[in-house]
Amino acid sequence: MRGIENTGVFITGGCGDIGLAVASRFVAAGARVVLADRLPPRRGARIVKERWPATAARYVTCDVTRAADVEVALDTALEFLGRIDTVICNAGTVHNAPFLEASEASWSETLAGNLTGSFLTAQRGARRLCKNRRRAGRRGTILLTGSWVQDMPWPQGASYCASKGGQQMLAKVMAQELAPKGINVCLVAPGIVYAGLTKRIYDRQRKFARLVDATVPMQRLCSADEVAGSFLFLASEDAAYMTGTTLLIDGGATLVRRA
Repeated sequence: MRGIENTGVFITGGCGDIGLAVASRFVAAGARVVLADRLPPRRGARIVKERWPATAARYVTCDVTRAADVEVALDTALEFLGRIDTVICNAGTVHNAPFLEASEASWSETLAGNLTGSFLTAQRGARRLCKNRRRAGRRGTILLTGSWVQDMPWPQGASYCASKGGQQMLAKVMAQELAPKGINVCLVAPGIVYAGLTKRIYDRQRKFARLVDATVPMQRLCSADEVAGSFLFLASEDAAYMTGTTLLIDGGATLVRRA
């Protein structure tokens, strides 16, 4: 992809399966990355050190629901990278439960991690991107990890679906306001990814696995690497005229399979 080499990338939720896959694609394309996550510093640093040279990647501990954490993480990233070109709001959580049984605590935690965390990261990141000199017409790109359920309901997913729907509208408002400043904002919306918690549930719960298999027309789950390529594209010069939109990678799940 054009325009990735020698850029700086900040990724929240960086040590999850998708975050690591995204980081790998950017490093392979010649970018340098900072991965932010809630893991203890030594553990996070070890994960990063095992995968990439110290000159290419760094880890920083960050809870995206805390504005002070986000500020420190971005300052640390800026010091290491010299310039942040791409901010990726990837941190998130999920608490599935029947609507009548969902707790206020799980609702609040989901929206705090997925929606408020994206707001804090994107806003603080945008403030720094605004200080960049333009490259190929842009000062930077903000990308959010959405989900196919931002438009489609999923059983027992009230808090998660609501958080992703809110995230989508947040991205649209951001895109509208930030475009004149040279900042593009887009979402990558995966379908059902064979990674993290979904992978564990899919492998252990046959009822869930049968539901997933019956939902996706391509009859398989998405891989984290397949998601990662979309982030790379949206951050590249090839997507310089894209903003306020979603790149959907769902294997056709939103088509509503009927046979």
